[in-house]
Amino acid sequence: MGTGGTKDTTPLVRSSSGGSEKAPTLQERITASKGLILRIAFGGIATVVAVFLLYLAGYVGLYDLDYALSLLPPRGRALTTGLLATLGFMTVVMPLGFGLGFFFGWARTSKVWLGRAVATTYVELFRGMPPIVLIAFAVLITIVVFRGNDRIDLFAFASLAGVVALAAHSGAYQAEIIRAGILSVPTGQTEAAEAIGMSKATILRHVTLPQMFRVSLPALGNEFASLIKDTSLLSTIGGLELTFQGKNLSAVLAVGGGNLDLVIIIWVEIALLYFLITFVVSRTLQAVERRFRVPGLEAAQL
Repeated sequence: MGTGGTKDTTPLVRSSSGGSEKAPTLQERITASKGLILRIAFGGIATVVAVFLLYLAGYVGLYDLDYALSLLPPRGRALTTGLLATLGFMTVVMPLGFGLGFFFGWARTSKVWLGRAVATTYVELFRGMPPIVLIAFAVLITIVVFRGNDRIDLFAFASLAGVVALAAHSGAYQAEIIRAGILSVPTGQTEAAEAIGMSKATILRHVTLPQMFRVSLPALGNEFASLIKDTSLLSTIGGLELTFQGKNLSAVLAVGGGNLDLVIIIWVEIALLYFLITFVVSRTLQAVERRFRVPGLEAAQL
């Protein structure tokens, strides 16, 4: 028997929680894509305006555009080396820091007293000291231990120790982010999973981890962005990254009696390179966050 109303023919799709929900209509998809189109358009306009202002500054003599272009990769050997070194440090520091953060964050929620004690000691110790102090300690200890050993590259080992120290510092902050993400998962869900006979590994894979990562991603994105900029601290131990190269180029100009106005150009370009790296990483993580976002889950952690 008909009710006289219009039947809803919108197709259903399976949600991540196991139920069914309405698939977005064409109008909803168009509305959602407008924001992306506007952001792309705004970014394009901002880029064109920035390039125009640079050329205008170079034309009137406020900015040495030829010198600026000669510094940029791949033409500028110093900044090319610095950029590659910074990216290389990132590929070590970020995964290592996350691995330490995940391990000790999980240990902080352990029912074993010793595991919680060790994890708490690690977090409090490494969060309580500036990263540059940790880097200095790591390098000095490495030099003392391996001094006189001709079979190893002492500088390489010392640099690696500094990278590990920076990762350990970030890992302490990430451990607290992971711990908060784990605790945000309702205990009733894990208890229900245990009641139906799921193993701890299965509960971890299918219940805890998916929700934990969704809740933790925004804070992890902020920590990764900060960690990228903290790689500049490795310049204090001779790490050949962007900040180290900028200091060298500035020193050459100062000692050689060159135009000190060019020093500003050097640091403007280094700042832009750091911004570009951070922007790409942050936007990538935001895209991942939007892809796996569950409506209402973010509010549950507040």
